Parts: sequence; C-alpha cells; structure tokens
Amino acid sequence: MTKKITEESKTPPVTEVQPELVTPELTQKDQKEVRIIERVIENKAIAPSDAFGKLTRSQVELIKSTIAKDASDDELRMFIQVCKGAQLNPFLRQVHLVPRWDSKIGATVRTIQVGIDGFRAVAESGGQYAGNDDPAYKGELTIEYGLKEKKKVVVPLQATVTVYKAMNGQRYPFTATARWAEYYPGEKIGFQWHIRPYLMLGKCAEALALRKAFPKLLSGMYAQEEMDRTAQTDNEQKKVVDGFQTLKNALGQATPDQIEDYLAKMEKSDKYTGEQKAEFKKLAQARLDELKQPGTPE
Repeated sequence: MTKKITEESKTPPVTEVQPELVTPELTQKDQKEVRIIERVIENKAIAPSDAFGKLTRSQVELIKSTIAKDASDDELRMFIQVCKGAQLNPFLRQVHLVPRWDSKIGATVRTIQVGIDGFRAVAESGGQYAGNDDPAYKGELTIEYGLKEKKKVVVPLQATVTVYKAMNGQRYPFTATARWAEYYPGEKIGFQWHIRPYLMLGKCAEALALRKAFPKLLSGMYAQEEMDRTAQTDNEQKKVVDGFQTLKNALGQATPDQIEDYLAKMEKSDKYTGEQKAEFKKLAQARLDELKQPGTPE
C-alpha cells in the first residue's frame, strides 16, 4: 500500500542529537583549521579526487591526531575523497576511519564506516528520502556477559525498520530486519550492545533498510554497528597471529625440552592452521639441529 506524500510526510523524523562540531580539547587555532577542512569537503567546485591536495600539511596532521589517528597519507586521501563524494562530515561523526586487522595481508588497515546519521544524510541528499518509522522489536532473550562478574541483560531477538522513499508523488516503504544472533559481536567488544541493545540492533536494521531503499547512494557503505561482529572476528585472528609470532620468537632462546613442549602444545591446539603448524615444526626442528651443533650453548 502506498500513501500520498503530504508536507508532513516529507519531513524526516528527528534524528539523534548531533555531537558538538569540534571537541573541547581543540585549540581555537585548530577549530579554525577544522572549519577550513569542512569547507574543502563541502565545496562542490572541488573534485573529490582533488580534495586531499587542497589541505595543508598542518591540516592533514590535525586530522591524523583527531579523527583518523595513525592513518597513512594514502588512507587519509581515500577517506577525504569518500567524505567529499558523499558530502559527509567526519567531525560530526557521520563517517569514521576505523583500524581493523586484515588476516589476508597480516596487517592493520583502515576501513571507512558510516554512522547512522551519515546514512540518513546521504539518503536525504538524493531528494527522495521521506523518513522512517521507529524500529519495531520482536522477541526477547536474556544473556549473560562479563568476564569476571557476570551480569544479565534483556536483548531483542530482532528489529525491523521501514524507510520511505518518494517516487512519482507516492511514498513507498522499504523494510528490513536485523537479528541479534547475526549482529551481536560477543561480550569482549559488545559494551554498547550490553547497555543499549535495542538501539544498536535498531541501527543495524535501519542501515539495512536505507541501503535497500537507496542502493545507488549507499551501496558499499556499512554502519559501524553492522561491522562490530566482524571486528570481533578480526581481533581474534590478530591475537592468533601475534601469539604465533611470539612462539616463533621464543624458539631462539628455548632449550630442547622447551621446544619439545612447544611442539606438543602446538599439535594439540585448535587455534592454528595446518600451515602454521607445519611452519612451526620446521622452525623448531631447525632450532633443535642448531642446538646439537658442537659449541652451541643450550
């Protein structure tokens, strides 16, 4: 069923309160620099690919020290290009540059994630965003969390959001559902999910619905809440890689008995892949052969 668009229905619902444009920690000089950076992002006469080149070195370093910590110039160049292309303000936390572990290359990379207000802003920029309903929740589950002291919280099993798109004088609904089991990142990084479970799942559902309604504008963009579960997996993979490197480093100072102990534990472990186990076994055997050489201290 469709509804005729009225002046009232054209107005999107009130969004979350935006944070202050600049943080109190910024000096007056830095705040002026932020305004200049924003003007570069907002200036439609500047092409997205040229935006980074319009920034001074001090402005680049300011971004790196505030909203894109430890980013390389290449990562920041891409970030500014996306911000400008989508007309998103990183200082309003509409878009984030988030460090994540990439298991394929074995290094930390930075990915661009859009806040829910950023999703709404991009959708509205197309001129067809006609608001959305509040999330509708279904089912409840009591979960426990806390590594030392266990706590309980009631969470929703699923959240459904309907977003409206104006087309040909009509207001068309686009509905999407997010399920707790698919998005909850676990107790280790689920802090916000424990204190605001309904809000967090509702954001995931709204992001899904907005992408469904505005695929050309939002394709490839994901909310941070949608990526929390993947981030947890990435963190676990990084811990395994770091642990494996620590074991390899330990071989250089290990005694034969310690090496044999390492090998036994490695063989029983289900954390490491077959390739890692084979590599460690090869390195351990080389170290044992080295220790057997005359004059090698044990």
